[in-house]
Order: sequence, then structure tokens, then C-alpha cells
Amino acid sequence: MKPSVRQLPEVATPFASVAEALNVDQMPWLTELRQQALKQFNSQGLPSKKVEDWKYTSLWGFGQQTFNHDALVHAVTAEQVEQAALLENSYRVVIVDGQFSSALSQLDNIEDGLTLSSLSTGAAQVQQHLGQQVDIAKAGLTALNTMLMKDGIVITVAADTVINKPIELLVINSGATDDLAVHLRNVLVIKQNSKATFIEHYIGLSDQVAMTNVVTEVVLDEAAELEHYKLQQESDNAFHIATLAAKQAAKSNWHTNNISLGAQFARNDIHSRLEGEQSHTTMDGLYLVNKQQHVDNHTRIDHLVPNTTSNELYKGVLDDESHAVFNGKVMVHKDAQKTDSNQKNQNLLLSRGCEIDTKPEMEIYADDVICGHGSTVGQIDQDQLFYLRARGLDEVTARSLLTYAFAVDVLERIPSPEIKAALADVIEQRLPRGGAAA
Repeated sequence: MKPSVRQLPEVATPFASVAEALNVDQMPWLTELRQQALKQFNSQGLPSKKVEDWKYTSLWGFGQQTFNHDALVHAVTAEQVEQAALLENSYRVVIVDGQFSSALSQLDNIEDGLTLSSLSTGAAQVQQHLGQQVDIAKAGLTALNTMLMKDGIVITVAADTVINKPIELLVINSGATDDLAVHLRNVLVIKQNSKATFIEHYIGLSDQVAMTNVVTEVVLDEAAELEHYKLQQESDNAFHIATLAAKQAAKSNWHTNNISLGAQFARNDIHSRLEGEQSHTTMDGLYLVNKQQHVDNHTRIDHLVPNTTSNELYKGVLDDESHAVFNGKVMVHKDAQKTDSNQKNQNLLLSRGCEIDTKPEMEIYADDVICGHGSTVGQIDQDQLFYLRARGLDEVTARSLLTYAFAVDVLERIPSPEIKAALADVIEQRLPRGGAAA
């Protein structure tokens, strides 16, 4: 693939040259898709803060970083995988430094109706869906992902099938390769009257500078259900850019829970299109940031037809000199009567140096709806702190308890006791101690 437009000068890594040298496809349709993305990326480059969706997030540091796309041999062991995995009992797909590892994965006794494969071997199975839930022309890094994606996971669940065991995608950066960039594409197709649970888990084993650019596309047929969790625990020096997009047919149910803990820079774009009546989206998230971390969550829910519902709760805990962005948009289209939608963003600030930009939005073009949204920003409640101190708790313990209670409210909406407990353990270990604001 030869770029027709020169690489934009503000990007230090020659992504277009990497794409030109990439030779992983034997499928003309996929090669054509990559060429379209390459042309788009060469045309628009990285989005600037002049773009509304990137108003509070600068990609200048990312653009100045030189990334490596050639992974060295790693030495990740099965014991390290066991320690890193969120769940003990799951189908486990392991990707290390951008490459699927069959030796480290746990894919025995797959249930009937479930198909699991890596993108490198299973792309043809989802040709009609790959690239259809995302727009490469939208300002962001979707075009970059499309032209450089090498691996990921392809999941299909046959009609009238309930998958009892969760599927955990464990993406590990081993630290063996300096400044490693990986571009992953996941595609999930849940057929009618079927149900599955999927966990995306991203973790770094070292403090190396790294980049993860992942796009996950979800297709839910009629009455399909997907419990979808994402846990991001990468290095404090990592860049994490993720797009998650779903199309939902009638009576489908998509529950997403997005937890951001790591990375110096994290951007999450999450989008649901409710295209069938009686479809529902629950969109939850939690971000815990400290030091000089920056996390940006952009969510969008499109109610396109009558009688659809959505419920969104995002919470953030910020400390030190961290910065978070929440921009949540609910679009109720002209014909989407009887829409019922609720959106909340709540933030707890533990220091005077942290900053939150929150912008919940609703655009409503139908007149028979029930919709509400709002946001809160505050510090630890001093009355609650006094109450706990009066009952014998020291100040540090009392602050920690109140911070934990604020954060784990998001987890109460998780139906699986096993996943809820595992995520609660991770969050408890990560939460700041809730020191007094200076």
C-alpha cells in the first residue's frame, strides 16, 4: 500500500511507512479496507484540540513519541498469566506484545455454539461486520487502527445459545520491546436469543513506554445479550486509545463497564446504536487517576427507533495533578418516541491540583420521552468524615473508606458475583488513600 499523501510532520512515528510495509493479508477486501484507512489517515493526521471531541485532550505528546512496531521475543510465563488474569475460571485468550499466544491461552472444552479465533486467522468469518460499526473518517485513531491492525479476537455465538463461562481477552505488554505499539481489532457477533460475557483486560508488566490502539466492534442480533467489561491496568508510561462500538437489534441488551486505572494517557470512545425496539444499553464506567495521568471518556448512545432505553453511570476519583474528561452524549432521534434514558457523571476530587472537564449532553428530537442527565464534582463529605472519626476510625482509614464507597457504587450494577468481587479487589488495591486537600 503506497500513501498518496505525505505523512504529516507533527507525527514522529512514520505510521504510513509501517502500513506500506505491512503484508499480512491475502484477502482483497481487507487490503482495500486498509488502503482506504491509510488514505484517510494521511489526509487528516491526528486530531487537534480544535476538533470539538478533542477539545480537552491534546495528542501532542503522543505525536512526539516514536513507537516501535517490531516486537522482540518475550519471556512471559504461564505463572505470570495466571497472576495477571482477572478470573481463574474462564475461556482465556492471551495476546502478548500484539501477538496471539496459543500456548498461554486457555481454550479447552469450548461450549457448543461458541467460536473463538484470533483476528489473524478468523477475519474472513466476520467480513460483513469488520469495519461496519466504526467510521474511519471520524477524527481519532480508528483509521490508524484499521490500516495497522494485526491481531485481536473474533467471537461468534450461534443463535439460541447461552455461553456459561466468561471469555477473558488478556492483552499483555511484557516490556521486552522498547516503545512498542500494538494495533488490535476485536469483533463480537452474538446471534439472536443468545447470551455471553466478555472481558477485555489490558495490563503492563513493566514501566516501558508503550501504545495500545484497540477497536472492538459488537453486533447484537434480536434478543441477544452481552455483559461486556473492560479493565485497563497498563504502565504509567503507556498510551491507551480504545474505540468500542455496538449495533443493537430489537430486544437486545448490552451492558458495558469500562474501568480505567493505568496509562499516562487514556482515551475511550464508546458508542451504542439502538436500532431495534425494546433494545437496552447500560453504559457504566470508573476512572481512577493520580500523578499526572490523563483519561478521556467519550460516550454516545443513539436512540434511533421508538421504545428503547439506556442507563449510564460514570464515576471518577482524581488525585495529585491528574486530569479527566467525561463527554457523554445521548441522541434521541426524530422517530424515537417512548425513549427512556438516564445519564450521570460523578467525580470525587482528592487534591487541589487535579482537574475534571465534564460535559453530559442530550439532544432530543422526539416529544414523548423520559430523559434526564447531570454531573457532580466534589470532595469528601466532611460530615461523613466526622461521623466515621467519631466512631473511632483514624482520618486516613476514614477517608479511604469513603473513597472506596464512592467508587464501588459502579460495581453494584454488575450481575455476576464472581466478576464483581474480582473487580472490587482490583479497585481496592488501586484506590488512593484519600489524603486531605492541600
